[in-house]
Formats: sequence, C-alpha cells, structure tokens
Amino acid sequence: MAPSAGSMGTQSKKSKMSGVKKDVNFSLYVLGLLGLIVALILSYSFVFTKTAEKNYPAKPSSFTSETLSKPSSKPLKKRPAPGSTTEYVGNKILHPSFGIFPKDCRWRPVQEVGNSTFDYVYWDKVTKTWNEERPAACAPTGHLKPGPPKWNFRNGTPRSEVSCPDSSHCLYHNLYYNRGRWYALVDGPDFISNWRFSRNQEISTIHVEDAWDFVDSVKWSVIPGDTIIFDFIYFVHPTAIGHWWEMLGPLFSTFKTTTFKLPCDQFILLHLQRRHMLEWVRAMIAVTLGVKVNDELPPVYIQEATESAWEQITSQLEGLDKDTWYIFERVIITKDLYTGGGRTFTTYDAAKEFRGLIYQQYGLPPPQPRQVIPRIITYQRKRANRRILNEEAFIEMLKEFGELQVVEYNETSSLYEQLLQMRKTGVFISVHTSNLANAPLLQPGSAVFEILQRNWHWNGLDTSFRDQTTMMGDIHHYAWRAQRRNETFYLNERDMVKVSHWPPEICGTEECVEAHTKVDVLVDIPAFRALLEDRLPFVWNNTFPYFAKIEWPPAVDRPEDAEANSIGRLSP
Repeated sequence: MAPSAGSMGTQSKKSKMSGVKKDVNFSLYVLGLLGLIVALILSYSFVFTKTAEKNYPAKPSSFTSETLSKPSSKPLKKRPAPGSTTEYVGNKILHPSFGIFPKDCRWRPVQEVGNSTFDYVYWDKVTKTWNEERPAACAPTGHLKPGPPKWNFRNGTPRSEVSCPDSSHCLYHNLYYNRGRWYALVDGPDFISNWRFSRNQEISTIHVEDAWDFVDSVKWSVIPGDTIIFDFIYFVHPTAIGHWWEMLGPLFSTFKTTTFKLPCDQFILLHLQRRHMLEWVRAMIAVTLGVKVNDELPPVYIQEATESAWEQITSQLEGLDKDTWYIFERVIITKDLYTGGGRTFTTYDAAKEFRGLIYQQYGLPPPQPRQVIPRIITYQRKRANRRILNEEAFIEMLKEFGELQVVEYNETSSLYEQLLQMRKTGVFISVHTSNLANAPLLQPGSAVFEILQRNWHWNGLDTSFRDQTTMMGDIHHYAWRAQRRNETFYLNERDMVKVSHWPPEICGTEECVEAHTKVDVLVDIPAFRALLEDRLPFVWNNTFPYFAKIEWPPAVDRPEDAEANSIGRLSP
C-alpha cells in the first residue's frame, strides 16, 4: 500500500531532521578532531621548549624578576643554539657547544665511541652547518715582512724590550716566537740570561750584535696589536676549573692599573686544548677581558693538540709556519704564584666587581646583601674521586640544619644553571675539588664548608678556595680536614703503599701531592656536625664574616680510631 501524502511529508521532514543531525554531529566530530590536533601541537611545542630549556637554559627575558634593572639594549638569546646538546651520529659522539666563543671560531668536540682522542667540527655562520675545516679566525694571522701597511717597529728597532713595573706583570715589545718557544732578541755587549715568565714557560735570549741584521736574515711575520699570553700552570689537570681563579684574578686586577687594550687583539692560551675551554672557562675569560654582554670573545689561539700533556708545553701554535719567526708587537704576561705574583685579586673591589660582571653576562642582577640568609644547604657531590664514602649518613646529618639540595655538575653543565643555584644558596658544602669553583660566586652572607683530604697543604693548596672567597669580603669559609690516616682512602694501590704513611710535613713532592688528588674521604660526622652547630648561628644571624672567622684546621696526623677503621673496611 502506497503511503499517503501526509505520511510522505512527515517522513520527508524526519529525513531532513536526521540529515541535519548527521551534519551537526559530523561538524562536531571535525571540530573535536581539529581541537585534538591543536592540543597535540601545543603539547609537543611545550615539551620541546622545556626540553630545549633543560638542555640549554635560555637566558631570561627582560621582564622576569631575575634580570638586571637596566637590561641590555641587545636582546638576550632565548633559543638553544645548534649543537647545544649531545648527539650520537653513527659511532661518533658530538659533544655540546654552547655559550660564548671567540669571534668566528665556534667549535664542537667530536669523539669516536670508545676512543679517548678528540677531533673538532666548526660552525659555519653562512651555511649554518658544522664543518671539519678549521676557520681562519681560529689561528693567528701574521703579516710577512715588512709587516702591514704603515707599520713600523716600536722605537724604530726590532730588538725586544721588557718592563716589569711591579710584581704583578711584565710588558714586552717585539716578543719573538718560533717552533713552540719564546725568544727575546738582545743586541749589545751585555749578557742577559734566560728567564721564566711563568711556572712552565721560559724566554730564551738571542744575543746578536745588530738586531736589524738578524731580522734581515730570517723569514719573519709580525702579529700586530696587544696580545695576552696566558699559561694555565696546572696543565696536568686541564679541567680543574678552580685554578682559573688563581690566574684570572691577578690578570683582572692588573688591567685596573695599565693602559692595555681591552678586549685585547688576541689571547694566547698555552698548554690546553679546545675541549678544555668549557663554557664556564670562556665566560670567566670574557669578564676578565672586558667583553660586553652578547659580544664575542677576541681571537683565542692555542697550541696543536698532542696526546701527552707534557708534550703540549712546546707544541706549535696552530696555523703557524715552523720556518717563520713571529714577532708579537706588544704582549702582557701576568706573573703567577711561582714567578713572584699572587693567586687572587689584589683588591676587594676588583673581586666584587668581577663577581657582579659574571652574573651580568647571564642577565642576572649582581649579588646583594640579604636581610635573611636562606636556610638552603647546597651539597655538591662527586662521582669520580674525592668522594665521601659515608655520604648517605653525611647527607642525613646535613638535613638536620636546613633544606638540603644535592647537586651534581659536569663539563656540560651550563654556568647559568650553576649561578641560579649559587644565588639561592645559604650554605655551600663540598670536598676540595673544582666543585668549589663556584664558591666565590655566592651571595653576600653565604657560607662555605669545605672538606679537605689528609696531607693536602703543599704551597697553600688547601687554602686556595678560601683565598678567593676571602677577597669577596662577604662570604664565610670554614673547613673540616681529614687528619687520621684511615679517613683518606687511596684509589691507586701504589699510592697507598708508598705515601699513605707519610706525615704532612714531608708530603711536599709532586708525587705525594698528585697521589692525594686520587683519594676518597671518610668524614668524621660528629666532628662535622659540631662545626656546623658552632658556626651556623653566625651565618643565620648574618654576622659579618670577619667577626665569625676561626682558625683553619692544621695539616697534622691524629691517632686512628676503631670506629673509623670498621667503617673504612666497608667497600666504598
């Protein structure tokens, strides 16, 4: 039976309504799907951004509470730079590359898996790629004789001239370099013997009747401008960043009393390789040389890499011809601790200025006195040597005195992260290693509690970090020293057999000192707790450090005790 006209109309309306519902449902489905896609994109963007910030912490924008009141006119970088995280390509490890670099010479260490040697790739600003070819900016550029246009020898003579106005530094004019060695060209009848300009480097004298006859007889090239020659004297420990304070502090102070050009035209770094120039190191050099925020370092020149640290001493500077004599027009060399110089800043003002400039490099306000010292205890642990064997009990003890934050940093840790930790720290605790390199960067009123291994005292090594914090004038610094033989454990059995029984007064040889860099420590927890209980009230009360200082623990031997022996027999 055919449907009536009325039923046909009703069915048609129902069909239309059904179609409308389907259209609405489909539209809602599409909108929901689009919303899900947008949410996924935003989520991925958020995760990517947080991951990038974790791998390479962005410098804060100009409107956050962590920035200077007068932000730089140049925008701070916010995005991670290419290559700022570790990458694995085939059997090669591409190590991170971030932070400040010399102008047009940004590198990235490359290492084969299982191989201890390093190669490098370099950033090409034009193609925005990493290349194996070293840029020309990474090596000195000399001007073959007669030198650059309109250039003349100072005072009209090629002979070397040197002046040492005080005990801090010497200025050289026409300092010669050939095949890894430094020379002074001396004319006239008077004999001048060789001399050391640093612990590891010597200037040899070349005696001639006439300086012009010498330069006329050799192939020479001049490197004009102002050059800083910097000998990293502890080259056997190339990543021991704490030693940089001992050399950069005096250099920074020297520039307060000289007219030397800053930033200099070139900076020659002796004995180290590029992989040893960590971001922390480059930032410290930048502040020392007066590099402005967001600017690049001046050219930094290094020696050709060798497998032996001892061979590195006389290795040729990269890019230089061995058959050419290079004449550095004007050179400044700061005296180190072994050539009559000091190991820290010469004034409190210079030390504080340096600390503030480090923070400024990362867009952070300079350290300021605080009304209340935060009860945040930062313990920086070690994983390799100079570990604390009873660390678990040590950590539990530290928790009794405040909010404990345990941190670990390595060669790829950004200085920005470390500065943020130092800013909020009230008490900083670590064994005597490069862990303490950040101690001088603490805020005023903070305190350092240092753990010293036994027999560590030669040439003031045990007070090297205290010397730096003391020059800030506003940081407490205390120490506990292992004084029992069974509180220091040697990682090398040969060292244990040979030097473990030596008393402190005869541990002055290089062998004994080096042996005590490869040890672990058992902390006397009751003694350390007593030290904290005695000193922390002065810290929390914001007592001026000078009025709260105590005697530095002496390097002496004390009798062993049975409890320490029983703990020491446990496997570390």
